[in-house]
This record gives sequence, structure tokens and C-alpha cells, in this order.
Amino acid sequence: MAIQITNNGASIKIVNGAQVRNIMKNQILEIVVVKSNIVKIDIGKGALYNVFIPFADVTAPVTADAEALKEAINEFLAANVTAGTATEAKQIIEIEKLSALSSTADSIKNAVSSLDNKIFFEPVMVDESNPNVIYKGFASPAANGADAVWAIQRVSINAEVCSYQWADGNKNFDNVWNDRATLIYA
Repeated sequence: MAIQITNNGASIKIVNGAQVRNIMKNQILEIVVVKSNIVKIDIGKGALYNVFIPFADVTAPVTADAEALKEAINEFLAANVTAGTATEAKQIIEIEKLSALSSTADSIKNAVSSLDNKIFFEPVMVDESNPNVIYKGFASPAANGADAVWAIQRVSINAEVCSYQWADGNKNFDNVWNDRATLIYA
């Protein structure tokens, strides 16, 4: 009966007529030739679990002898190593990626939680010292005026028309309240 042995990714597939057997590569302990014409695949669970393959019945892969068949099956195992199995170097790369992802997630979490404390409906500070300009500062209630944690709005009044502009032209919390008069608004 014709036997075909193929590399099936994480396993070696052995087809013997209607019978199909997949042996996980990580279970294979040893591949040896016995009695010069039989290839034994030892999966380490005792003699009854070993797979014995008569060389004369194998139609794929085509090899010259049982020793060459053993080497072809060993190449299937080696191909798995180069085709993406876990290695220490790959694990280190993945750990670095996960650490970077965790750091990014923490940054996003911190930004979102800090936004929860900054309510745009009511400014934390209001400067009405100039009758034609009002500055409104939005930040966390405990924010220091010297820290770059403010979103600052300028309301300009000209001929009874109000113009609303933000420092740096955006609502980002990256301005210093104490510098409100010298910032650029758009």
C-alpha cells in the first residue's frame, strides 16, 4: 500500500490508504532506521505508540533508501524551526512590542482620565482685568498657573461683537495660564 508523508506545518501527515495520521512535530523524539528498511518515528510514549514506516511502501517523498527517507522527515522537522516557531529572540521582540503597547495604553488612559477632570463648561480661572478681552482657563481644579496644563480661550470684544479664539488655535491642555496675554490665539 502506498504511504505518503508530508510536512503539514506543526505536524507531519502520514497517509496510508484511507488512514490519515498527523504527528505533532513537538512530540517526535527521534527518527531512526531499523532493520535497514523501516523508518521508526519515536513519539516517546512507549513501543506501542511508535510509528513504523516500511521504506518500500513510501511514494512521497521519493528517496533512494530508508536513510534518505529518515533525513527527509528530519528536514520536515527542521523546516518548522525556520518557518516561524517560537525562539527566545522572537519572544524578546514580542515582549518589547507588548511593553510598548502597554506604555501607549497607559498614556492614553492617563490622557482620558485627565480629560475627565477638565470640564469645558466652566473655566477654572477667568481673567476680566481688560474690559475688551476675557481669558478663560480650563484645566484640572488643582492645576498650577505656571504649568503647561491649560486650554486657554480668549474672548475679544470689539464694537459689541465677541470673538472666541483658543491659544495655539486648539483646545489642547498644553499652555501656561500665566502666559495667557502673550500666547498666539486663532
